[in-house]
Amino acid sequence: MGELALSNIISVSVSEQGAGAGEYNTSNLAIFTEEVPLDDSEFSSGYKIYVSPSEVAEDFGTASQTYAQAVKIFSQQPNILANNGYLVVIPYLYEIQTFSFNAAPASGSFKANFGGSSTDVIPYNATSSSVQTLIRTLPGLGEATVSGSISASTSLAIAFRGYYGNAAAMTISNNTLLTAGSASVAVAVATSQGGETLGPAVTRSEGLVQYFGLMGTQIFPQADMLAAAAIVQAMNKVAFFVGNLSADVAVGGMLDLLRSNNYSKSRGLFYGGTEVAALDFLSAYAGRGLSTNFSGSNTTQTMHLKDLVGVTADPSMTQSLLVLCTAAGADVYASFQGIPKVFCSGENEFFDYVYGLGWFVGAIEIAGFNFLAQAATKIPQTESGMDGLKGAYRKICEQGVANQWMAPGTWNSSITFGNQSDFLENIVQRGYYIYSGPIATQTAAAREARQAPLVQIAVKLAGAIHSSTVIVYVNR
Repeated sequence: MGELALSNIISVSVSEQGAGAGEYNTSNLAIFTEEVPLDDSEFSSGYKIYVSPSEVAEDFGTASQTYAQAVKIFSQQPNILANNGYLVVIPYLYEIQTFSFNAAPASGSFKANFGGSSTDVIPYNATSSSVQTLIRTLPGLGEATVSGSISASTSLAIAFRGYYGNAAAMTISNNTLLTAGSASVAVAVATSQGGETLGPAVTRSEGLVQYFGLMGTQIFPQADMLAAAAIVQAMNKVAFFVGNLSADVAVGGMLDLLRSNNYSKSRGLFYGGTEVAALDFLSAYAGRGLSTNFSGSNTTQTMHLKDLVGVTADPSMTQSLLVLCTAAGADVYASFQGIPKVFCSGENEFFDYVYGLGWFVGAIEIAGFNFLAQAATKIPQTESGMDGLKGAYRKICEQGVANQWMAPGTWNSSITFGNQSDFLENIVQRGYYIYSGPIATQTAAAREARQAPLVQIAVKLAGAIHSSTVIVYVNR
């Protein structure tokens, strides 16, 4: 007897959950470097990810500044690995200038000038490698590379590898180049690719790889720092900048300008002395600061009075200098009766507030996206659908209370929304309140656009205790 399939009666198909976005990681830290990797092919994607300093040494060498900063980042206890973070190194795009010849030279020579210096004479028949040797004698161009040839149809391309930012155009002098017919050969200099500074590098790399914190391998010029800080302020990221001159924290100084411009997502740090020592502090601070695993219980931290591994207290720090740093909102690493500790100023917001807010915003964004993206069918535009969406946001709020970035407390702002009684009660009991307007009150345009009603979330921060005043009453 023939057998008939059960699907004639019962039809079963499998509907799998849609793909969602990965967790927003606030421990991923980027270093932007002008240093030249030993093998360019390792950076064909424009970046490379590391989880140990030894890996950085393989690509940049143990004498590089990039490696030195990686050591300080991974030496902290805890460090970015505590939250499954990684270090990503992003080289800047370097400037390329070209020497173009209007005819093929058969005799003569010329000199190339840059930074107030000149090369020895470059003969008409010089190879690209010999020109490269001469170009590398110019200030700041010790790692430049040269390709092409000296001819009318091929130009020389000088890549300013190892040089940060835009450079002044090179000039030509002592030009005695002649064609075979004794006609003069002109040499034109043009920039075919501008050198990249930090701000444009951040904008370019934002879509390449996910990172939350960012820093560089140098103390940046003030203009570049402020331009980058303005860009970072519009992103859900944190930038770390360091200064080593007392003028940097004076009123109107480089780090003070971060505060006065309200660039709270850029953390100003100060460490007097050499640039290398200041960068060590910068790297250690970032490695320790970005170590929070927000998925745990009571895991949030403040950087105030924390220890940094491999960094000595700033020997230049005095009480007068500390006052300047505090007013400028610059954190320092100072000795308190022989004990080195980070000292934080809240004049440009405290680091833990900015860091925690970055986590919360990123986590809310991912939670909302995944709730919508992972639905096997659809999220109905009803109150039950909104309950599900707000439930996804509520899980993040609960985690914020668990990790103690948030805490139940008294709402001391005049701004409330929703039902005021429910608002205040939820803040006191849970530390947060979530509200959305009724679906029924949506405009027709909003419904047709399939938009959810505005969701408003109020959170009460747990804050942190940084100091204490004690009065002792004595009775005899």
